[in-house]
Amino acid sequence: MECNIEAKEKYQHSWNLLNKIKNMKELAEMIDVVLIAEGEKFPCHRLVLAAFSPYFKAMFTCGLLECTQREVILYDITAESVSVILNYMYNAALEISNANVQTVAMAAYFMQMEEVFSVCQKYMMDHMDASNCVGIYYFAKQIGAEDLSDKSKKYLYQHFAEVSLHDEILEIEVHQFLTLIKSDDLNISREESILDLVLKWVNHNQQLRTEHLVELLKQVRLELINPSFLRQALKRNTMLLCDAGCIDIIQNAFKAIKTPQKHSLNLRYGMETTSLLLCIGNNSSGIRSRYRNYGDASFCYDPALQKTYFISSPKYGEGLGNVYTGVVMENNTIIVAGEASASKISRQKNKNVEIYRFVSSNMFVNLFQLSGFDVSNNRRKYC
Repeated sequence: MECNIEAKEKYQHSWNLLNKIKNMKELAEMIDVVLIAEGEKFPCHRLVLAAFSPYFKAMFTCGLLECTQREVILYDITAESVSVILNYMYNAALEISNANVQTVAMAAYFMQMEEVFSVCQKYMMDHMDASNCVGIYYFAKQIGAEDLSDKSKKYLYQHFAEVSLHDEILEIEVHQFLTLIKSDDLNISREESILDLVLKWVNHNQQLRTEHLVELLKQVRLELINPSFLRQALKRNTMLLCDAGCIDIIQNAFKAIKTPQKHSLNLRYGMETTSLLLCIGNNSSGIRSRYRNYGDASFCYDPALQKTYFISSPKYGEGLGNVYTGVVMENNTIIVAGEASASKISRQKNKNVEIYRFVSSNMFVNLFQLSGFDVSNNRRKYC
């Protein structure tokens, strides 16, 4: 007679099996393969490797020499990443950090362990900032991780002014750097920052990079740069005066700047501004989406192009409620104050006014809350 096993008992059964295998590894019992990475040896079990990794399963079942070899050398994989992945296999724990996530992801990609790679990819997305997005972008491009590549590229271009202040961008190859500074999509307000970055990148390894200076200068839109700034750049960077090609490019730029007719150079993304009408609030449920349900987005409308752009609402799914005050400052900082939605008031009756600020990451952040303050008639409530 077959007995049904409860889910809890099945979980316990699986956990007991994992513990038994882990203990066997710790006691070096029934070890039948040794992985070698960077000269460090990792004794383990073929069955465990094959169970988690299609790469090892294919290796141990292909009928070739690897099936009988006791030692398997792993090239281009760090010892730390092998240790992390084996710990995941035997202990159900994946210990990743900013320092090792890319090497672990590379090892998981090599071993065809999709679940580990997915965790590493999510970690990189969640911890992306101006100091690491460049490395994440080129790493993702190298291994063909499209989602990670797309997100990191958008972050890199959107936050380029801040990214250019970090050293990571100085480490990229010349062809990568050229592709970056060519783009119209860089979110910068002044072309001077591109010239500064080019000179900084060359000076980072002047012996090897000076030969690329002419090619790089051709991608800088010198006609958009203030002439006095350009003169100061020449004084501070004598390497610009040591190359006839650089001198010709700069002289032509000065001539173009003096020409009264409008230049034909494209402006980069952050150099143009558009007046938009922001529509937000006065709806406890947000606005209706194209699927006729309520979403967590507010919208901006461009009267000139007759286009609508969506942004996250301050209250997300709950909606902001009635907006009583809205301010746009000179630097385009948007601050709105409104009465909290009815559902939240019912939960927290002493907090009914909330103030939010729109930030560049396309979302509103809560600045603070006012307790028991009635904005509509500007008087204090006493309960």
